[in-house]
Amino acid sequence: MAERDLLLRVSGLKQYFKINRRYTIKAVDGVSFEIVRGETYGLVGESGSGKSTIGRSLIRLYKPTSGEIEFNGSPISGPLGRDTKKMLRTKMQMIFQDPAASLNPRRKVMDLVAEGLDIHRLCPTAAAREEKVYGILQSVGLAREHAQRYPHQFSGGQKQRIGIARALVMNPDLIIADEAISALDVSIQAQVVNLMKDIQRKTGVAFLFISHDLSMVKYISDRIGVLHLGRLVETGDTQEIFKSPIHPYTRALLSAIPRPNPQTERDRVALRYDVHEAGIDYSHGVRRAVSPGHDVLATEEEFRRWTERVL
Repeated sequence: MAERDLLLRVSGLKQYFKINRRYTIKAVDGVSFEIVRGETYGLVGESGSGKSTIGRSLIRLYKPTSGEIEFNGSPISGPLGRDTKKMLRTKMQMIFQDPAASLNPRRKVMDLVAEGLDIHRLCPTAAAREEKVYGILQSVGLAREHAQRYPHQFSGGQKQRIGIARALVMNPDLIIADEAISALDVSIQAQVVNLMKDIQRKTGVAFLFISHDLSMVKYISDRIGVLHLGRLVETGDTQEIFKSPIHPYTRALLSAIPRPNPQTERDRVALRYDVHEAGIDYSHGVRRAVSPGHDVLATEEEFRRWTERVL
């Protein structure tokens, strides 16, 4: 992976939340991965695995407990200088899970989409601001007249398009899509994901696509990271992860995907995975290379056993 192509490097990220003097939640515990410019990295796992926490830590809605985050060649995990903070606030954007909750109901779409432009004073005139917003709205499939309406006048899919427009208007290098389609109807999900792929082709923006929907992650992602209990247990190219999953948790996740063919669906066996019953301690494992670009978290003995079974 060429250094010039590297957009985001996360190394040993930990995000702990202290509940009281005796109890601390380890939401993210030593996660490392990289994102290349223009690619989509899918982060998957069950609810509570730490997916959304990682996204919020990257964009600094949370201050990381420890670890290193490098974005566009600048460290962003520690105290942020003025220039670094501006770069982060403009070049990394987020699309939230609930489109209705993330839009101020008292403001028109024009002002919602242009909020980042106003804060960073990126448009010299009101006319330039309007044309910028109109152009972004058109790129996400909305009309100019929609700019003068309020969020309650739109459907769920249209609200999420507004959220995408609000992120795109800053011309970012990376967009974190945090369960961006889970609150939408299935037919609308496909429209929004196709829109994101189309935007990526045109602009070259990279996506961190956070989701528990493995079928959609397979469709949109170039590479996948599988998260469980705050640990990245397996990561690799999408096709290889789906074809040759190594970690038992990854295999259990993939076995739960429904199949559209009634004949094969009838024969599908969903695997059960319990980390304690399996006797796996993630703190003892290290990242081991299965093949170039495909890593799994395992001890030496676990790695030997799992690869003998699969490969």
